[in-house]
Amino acid sequence: MSETMTQADNFWLSMDSPVNLMVITGFWEFKEPLDYNRLYATVEARLASFPRFRQKVVRPLTGLGLPKWVDDKHYDLASHLHRVALPAPGDKNALSAMVSDLMTTALDRNKPLWDIHLIENYGDGCALFFRLHHCIADGIALMHVLHSTADMEADAPWPKAVEPQHRQRRRLPEVSFNSMISTTRKQVKKGQEISRKIIREVEKAARNPKSVTCMLKTVAGIPSDVAGVLSRHTAMSTDPDTAFKGKLKVAKQVTWTEPIPLDRVKKLGKAISSATLNDVLIATVTGSMRRYLKTKNTPINELDLKVAVPVNIRKPGTEFELGNKFSLVFLKLPVYLEDPILRLKEVQRRMNKLKTSADPWVNFGLLSAIGVFPSTVAKQAAQFFGNKASAVMTNVPGPRKPLYFAGKEISNIMFWVPRSGVVGLGISIFSYNNSVTIGIASDKGLMPDPETFLEGFEDEFNYLIDIVQSGKINEGPLVLHDGFEAKKKAKTQEVSQKALAGEGDKKTKEKGNGKGAAEPAMCEAYTKAGKPCRNHAVDGTPYCRAHMHFQEEDSLLRDVRQIMRDLSD
Repeated sequence: MSETMTQADNFWLSMDSPVNLMVITGFWEFKEPLDYNRLYATVEARLASFPRFRQKVVRPLTGLGLPKWVDDKHYDLASHLHRVALPAPGDKNALSAMVSDLMTTALDRNKPLWDIHLIENYGDGCALFFRLHHCIADGIALMHVLHSTADMEADAPWPKAVEPQHRQRRRLPEVSFNSMISTTRKQVKKGQEISRKIIREVEKAARNPKSVTCMLKTVAGIPSDVAGVLSRHTAMSTDPDTAFKGKLKVAKQVTWTEPIPLDRVKKLGKAISSATLNDVLIATVTGSMRRYLKTKNTPINELDLKVAVPVNIRKPGTEFELGNKFSLVFLKLPVYLEDPILRLKEVQRRMNKLKTSADPWVNFGLLSAIGVFPSTVAKQAAQFFGNKASAVMTNVPGPRKPLYFAGKEISNIMFWVPRSGVVGLGISIFSYNNSVTIGIASDKGLMPDPETFLEGFEDEFNYLIDIVQSGKINEGPLVLHDGFEAKKKAKTQEVSQKALAGEGDKKTKEKGNGKGAAEPAMCEAYTKAGKPCRNHAVDGTPYCRAHMHFQEEDSLLRDVRQIMRDLSD
C-alpha cells in the first residue's frame, strides 16, 4: 500500500538540516527496570499497529512530485528498538549526555522514520527515549499516539495484537491535549479560506518572484485584519543574535527540571492577578532568559525577545490522525522588565491580547500556503519567519493520572521541540500526573550550559513564591530579585557618605574663581543599543532630559502599587 504525502508533511521532511533536525524527541522515565521482552511485545502490538510506523518515505524516481508513504517490506522492529546502558554513575548528567548525542543523529530514510532506545542503568530504573520525525505528525498527535500505547492500570496483562482499524479508535479519556491558545472550528475554517486566497495570489506572483517578502506583499482580496497580520509579520523585526540564536553547530545540549507540583504553580498565579498556569510559567521562563543573558553580559535594558509558539488546531477527537495540523504565533517576552511581578502581569496582558487576535488562524492559513510551495521556496519562507524569533516554546498538557507501560509506572515524561533556521533554543513545558516539567534544548556552540538557564528558572519561581508567602506583594515597592536596585541604592549612599566626609568620590572642577564645584551626575538610563547614557542628569533626578519619561514611569509604578495595596486592604 502507498499514500501520497501531504504538502505540509513534505514541508517538514524537507526542513531537515544537519544543525537542526526536524525530529521530535522525548523520554519516559521509570524508577524500575523494564523487562525487555515485554517491552518488545508492547511496542510491536501497539505502536507498530499504526500503519505509518511501518511505512518509509519513497521519493519519485524523476525527482518531481510529492513523496509517498510506502509499506516497508523489510520492516523489522529490532532495527527500531535499541537497547543501551548508561556509563557509571548512571545519573541525570549521564542521561543528558546520551540524549544530547542521540538527538543529533539523523534517522535512516531507508526505514520508517522513528526509533526507540531503552536506556538502562539510569539510577535504579531506566528511560525510554523516543525519536519521531516531524513529517509523521505534529507533537500533539505523536504524544497522544505514544500515550495511547500505555495502560491505565498497574496490573495490565501482556499486550495482544490489535487490528489497526480498532487500534486507531482506542481513546484515553484521562488525556487532555488542549492547545495553549484556543482556536474554534470557525476560525480554522477561516484559516483554510485564507490559505486558498494566499495560494492563488502567490501563484500569480511566483511567475517572477524577487523574494518571499515581495510575494507576500502581493496578496490581495483578503480581510483587513488578515492583511494586518501578514503585513505585521513581513515588517516584524528580527531578534538580535544572542546565546539563543545565531550560527549553529551540530552538537546540542539538553536538560530538564525536576517535576514541579501543579498546585504550587496554580496557587502562585491565583495570588498574583489571577494569572493562569501558562502565564506563570512563561513569565518565569522570561525571567530565566533575562538572568542567563546577564551572565553573558548581553544588554537587556530594552530587550523584547520573540518566541514561536505552536498552536493546536485539531478538532476534538482527531488526535489519532497523524499529520501536521497546527498553527504558529509569535509571543514577545518582556525580558527588559526587572520586577518579576510586573513581568508576570505584562506576560498575562500580552497572552490575553494574543488569544483574541487573528494571528492563530491567519498563521494557520499561511503555513498551509507555504506547504504547497516548492521545497526551496518553502525553506526560504520558513526561515524568513522563523528566524525572527529567538526560541521555540511549546506547552503540552499531558495525562492527569499515572500511566503504566510494559508493566511499570511511568514516573516522569519529558520531550523537546525541534527548531529550524538559526534558532538554537527550544523550551518545552509538559504536565503529567499533577506535576509539570520544563525541558531545555540548546545549541552547544551558543549555549553550552542550559543547566544555568534552568537554575535561573528555579530561582525565579522560588522568588515569586517568597514574595507571595511573605506578603511583600502588598508592601510598597518590591526589592528587585537580581539586586539591581539594592546595589544602586548602596552605591548612592556610599557616594553621599564620601561627599559628607570630604572625600573626592565626586570629581571637582576648579573654576576661575578658585572654588571647587561637584561634577554633575550622569544619567542612569541606557540607550536602545544597551549602552549607558552619556548625558548629565537633570538636578534632583537620576535621568537626563531625553530620558525624563523614565521618571514618570517610576512614579506611575509607585501609584499602581499603592492602588494594589489599597485594594488588598
